[in-house]
Amino acid sequence: MKIKNMTEQNNVNAEQAAEVNPLERSLELVVSYADAEVLVQKALRRYAKDAKIPGFRKGHVPADQVRRMYGPQAFDEAVNELIGQAWMKAADESKLAIAGMPKIDAVPVEDDKENMHFKAVFEILPDVEIPDFSAIELKRYVCPVTDAEVEQTVKVMLRQRATYSPVERAAKADDRVKVNFKGTKDGEAFQGGSAEGYTFDLGQGRMLPEFEAAVEGMNVGEKKTFPLTFPADYGIKELEGQPVEFEVELVEVSEPQYPALDDEFAKSLGVEAGVDAMRAEIRANLEREVKARLETKTKAEAMEAADKACQFAVPQVLVRNEAEVLAQQMVRDLTARGLDMKNMPKLPAETFMEQANRRVRLGLFVDALIAKENIAGTDEQVRAMAEDIAASYEKPEEVIEYIMQDQDRLQTLRGQATETNVSSWILEHAKTVEEQLDFNKLMTGQI
Repeated sequence: MKIKNMTEQNNVNAEQAAEVNPLERSLELVVSYADAEVLVQKALRRYAKDAKIPGFRKGHVPADQVRRMYGPQAFDEAVNELIGQAWMKAADESKLAIAGMPKIDAVPVEDDKENMHFKAVFEILPDVEIPDFSAIELKRYVCPVTDAEVEQTVKVMLRQRATYSPVERAAKADDRVKVNFKGTKDGEAFQGGSAEGYTFDLGQGRMLPEFEAAVEGMNVGEKKTFPLTFPADYGIKELEGQPVEFEVELVEVSEPQYPALDDEFAKSLGVEAGVDAMRAEIRANLEREVKARLETKTKAEAMEAADKACQFAVPQVLVRNEAEVLAQQMVRDLTARGLDMKNMPKLPAETFMEQANRRVRLGLFVDALIAKENIAGTDEQVRAMAEDIAASYEKPEEVIEYIMQDQDRLQTLRGQATETNVSSWILEHAKTVEEQLDFNKLMTGQI
């Protein structure tokens, strides 16, 4: 246990003098010199076994020489061990809900020659009061999956398996076109704005709407120049909201030939029972995906409301620890994406303090709510979630058995079930209005 010297601690106190931490507490720790000497003697005997100095055999160095060599180190070890014991005893006797490890500083007491005095400063967990959600308005989202969404998905699957043949006619929606284009801004070509032999399907949203509108109706060999203004949220800062000009040449037009929508097509997708069974399976998959997306959105908004409603202070030691975890997770994520983080500057934990503060506050709120309302995820919920995951597989029972034997996966599912229960509890105690979401926007992540 590291002990700060008083000068260092005074500097910290001066910096934080204006900030009062309502969760901060302190305990006095007392360590006797006599107890420390007992441990010092024990340590010196251990060091003496391997001590080496010229003129003496290993293990035969005089005791006074061993003390001169190892005395300060043995004393530090003894004091730290005794402080640890004193802290554990004092913390236990205090009956306080202590958060994290304390900061321990030496306290000079000149009239006590037999003992060393220390002060342990630490934070306690807050008393979490469950907020009153009755005045908070939240939304219950719905998004029905109709025959139209099923047929739309069928068309997408047919399009994904289409073959294309060149044609001599004007380009129209669903055609695959090959173009050469060059974009200029104020008469100068801009980076990423030019390409030769670029291929895309008209009407699929891969290009900006103005670009697709300009190409539609063109014939092979035709050239066209047209203005275009990039969206304000385009993603490339230099181009966002900027007017440019494109010159485009249509090189090739190919029209799609779609496979027949029949039982053979269904079998090619692994559905042996035919087209109707395929549609039923598509509907089930869409409903499952819609349900998951709605739950994710609902949970996020419910927890955002809880974060705003919770007014209690949070232990900063937990926030700092969480910020470190988030920084380390970011490094792992960036490494997994192929970035070499070894030669990069260390990500400062301070960058994640706001996010960490929110996570700690919500974690304490959730723990308190679970304890009060007994709404932790149940075995039945976990089993139902495993069955839902397995439903899209060819042999669902095997998948369920695999999931139920994976302890890490079970823990994750139980956590998700608990999150669902918490958000459901919040919705039950808040004012709610139902809002129907657009299927396409939901599935494309626009909402």
